[in-house]
Amino acid sequence: MNIPNSIVRIFIMLPNGQIVAQLRDNIPGIASQGMLSTFGGGVDTGESPQQAAVRELEEETSLKSDCNIAFITTFIYMKNNNPKFIQKNHLFLAKVSNIEKIEIKEGVGFVVLRKDVDFEKVNAGEGTQMAWKLLQEYLKSNNLCM
Repeated sequence: MNIPNSIVRIFIMLPNGQIVAQLRDNIPGIASQGMLSTFGGGVDTGESPQQAAVRELEEETSLKSDCNIAFITTFIYMKNNNPKFIQKNHLFLAKVSNIEKIEIKEGVGFVVLRKDVDFEKVNAGEGTQMAWKLLQEYLKSNNLCM
């Protein structure tokens, strides 16, 4: 499996405040097989994290760049506690006006979650759990809580 040095992670927020996460495929060689994950992927050479977030969101959900994509934070994640696999993660929140606009093109589907879900009790990878905690902090600090 090729592990990019820099990736974007995107959660989607619906008008009612619920959060959409990706349900990954069980394809050998992909990260987080069969788990809940963020939408997103690697940042290409010469591309900014914001550009990568717009591209990945459209590739995986058909959502165009006209939806509101907000940068939340960047965090460092060491895969499997191996210093050879240090990854820069850029976290974004995309707000959409209508769930019907989401057309899944990657993964087996998506899951709609309450904003207060305890992600440690969800089948999600460690990087996604870290991203979820940071999303929770962002939502609270910006008064976007229910």
